[in-house]
Amino acid sequence: MTVVDFYKLPRALQDRFVGSVQSGFPPAPLLALKATTPRKLMWLALSAFCFVALVVVTRLGYGNLESGLALHGAKLIPLYLALAFGLVFGLVAAAAQVIRERALPYASGVYLFPACVIDARSESFKVHATSDLVSVQPEGGRIAVAFAGGAKFLFPASGDVAALVAEVNAGRDRAMRARATEDPAELIAADPLHNPRFSSPVGPREPYAMRRPPWGKHGWVIALVAGVALSPALWALRNSGSDKKMYALATRANDTAAYRAYLAHGRKYETEVKDILLPRSELRDAERVGTVEALLAYKAAHPQSRIAPEVAASIRAAMLGELEKAKADGKLQSLEAFAAKFPEHGVDAELKAAIHAVYERELESYKSRCPNKDKTVLPFVERLYAYAEQKGGKIQVRVRRKASGSLGRADHFVSKTPTFMGEISYPSRYFDEKHATPREAKLQKALVEKFAELGPLFTIEAGPPVSGDTLPPVDVPTIFVTHGAEWSSHSYVSRMPRGSYIGMLFPFDAQFVLPGDDKPFKYKTEPMRPAALGVLKSEKPAGFSGPEEERVYDAMAEEAFDIFVKRFSSHFFK
Repeated sequence: MTVVDFYKLPRALQDRFVGSVQSGFPPAPLLALKATTPRKLMWLALSAFCFVALVVVTRLGYGNLESGLALHGAKLIPLYLALAFGLVFGLVAAAAQVIRERALPYASGVYLFPACVIDARSESFKVHATSDLVSVQPEGGRIAVAFAGGAKFLFPASGDVAALVAEVNAGRDRAMRARATEDPAELIAADPLHNPRFSSPVGPREPYAMRRPPWGKHGWVIALVAGVALSPALWALRNSGSDKKMYALATRANDTAAYRAYLAHGRKYETEVKDILLPRSELRDAERVGTVEALLAYKAAHPQSRIAPEVAASIRAAMLGELEKAKADGKLQSLEAFAAKFPEHGVDAELKAAIHAVYERELESYKSRCPNKDKTVLPFVERLYAYAEQKGGKIQVRVRRKASGSLGRADHFVSKTPTFMGEISYPSRYFDEKHATPREAKLQKALVEKFAELGPLFTIEAGPPVSGDTLPPVDVPTIFVTHGAEWSSHSYVSRMPRGSYIGMLFPFDAQFVLPGDDKPFKYKTEPMRPAALGVLKSEKPAGFSGPEEERVYDAMAEEAFDIFVKRFSSHFFK
């Protein structure tokens, strides 16, 4: 087998071959197989492979929220470039091959002549001399021609196959004789590539020139330029599409895990997901916990949140729910505990309304118990409730002792009586500070217990004593009780045991004062008590070692204090 370049043949031989295969001029081919070179198919196969590889590469991790290849890094651009280069280069090379085949002045194929078989599927002829034929035989309706060395061709047969086989063998024999005898005429008649001694002087002298596209020799340059241009664009488009798909999947799932997975691999919508969608999903998670603490923890973890209004609305709704729970038992303590637990609750108006409702309910309850014997009491109590609602329900009971102006005369009078028993008979000694202090404490305790009937909104406590001639200013509602001990001008004598006693007046001046209020509730009374000589007939209390006079005057003072408490509190309570 020899290789002959068609475009390097003399023009005479080129014309003889073209005329032979195109027009049937002698020597006409005995058999012909119209075919083209598989080279362009190889280039197309390369392009197809690179295309499929590009598709496979672009699909790796595409839109997968869990994949590290969801977005391809810049390190993969060379791979995109190599595959794009192969795709374009294969197409360019195949196109160049098609153009070269179409530019041939003959129909590409395999032709059997008496002297040779010419494989003319490209401009590079492969010439097999028939002298090397091994066999010529029918094969499935075609004629198989085999050469020494393994070359084999299958030619389509039309007509009598056996006759064609015989004709091929005869042609081979004729060509072999022509070569042996070197008969020029026979050689020309048997071999289209035999160069005759003489050629036509009037025909064209220049051989056919190969016609190829101007870009045919620079296909690799075109492929490289196209690859450099396409690969980054394809890489970017692929990542953009993958990013969009991941975003669509994350928004469809609409949960924290999906948004975090997007942030781990996505880029295009990172700001929106990070600042809005993920925080919003985490807020829903906190809402599902169902506690205010969870929402407050969420707020603390997102101090500069771009969904701050939504966070505030969610916390407000949760706070209102907690407030409803606090309101359920109707106790002010529950509302105060709510306010203390959540100092930044943000439901001031609702909490204020709930507190006001408690005070209104308690005030209505008090009104049902108010004796209404003094028309100034109810307006005062209404102001007391209003003050307590604003400032708190603490109330103090404070006592001021007023010096007596008559006990000195009483002492002098008693000293002149026949039953005078010495110093123990002086009444003034039983109304000094030593004796008055425990009585005042019992008075405060009695008032504290009585005014506890105002209800659970108030805390009544004993305050420090008051000295001086005027009452001090107050910063909490205060019950001032000014009391004294005076001689009633009555005197009493006991024969058994012997003793001299006086009757007593116990003046009380009470004022219930509210801070900033110029209309305090005022009450005065002056119980008169005769000498409580009846206690002399009873046994002394265990542990008592004082004189009988002390028992008498203690009983008188206790009775007077009890009378005051009952009379004063009867204006407020039935």
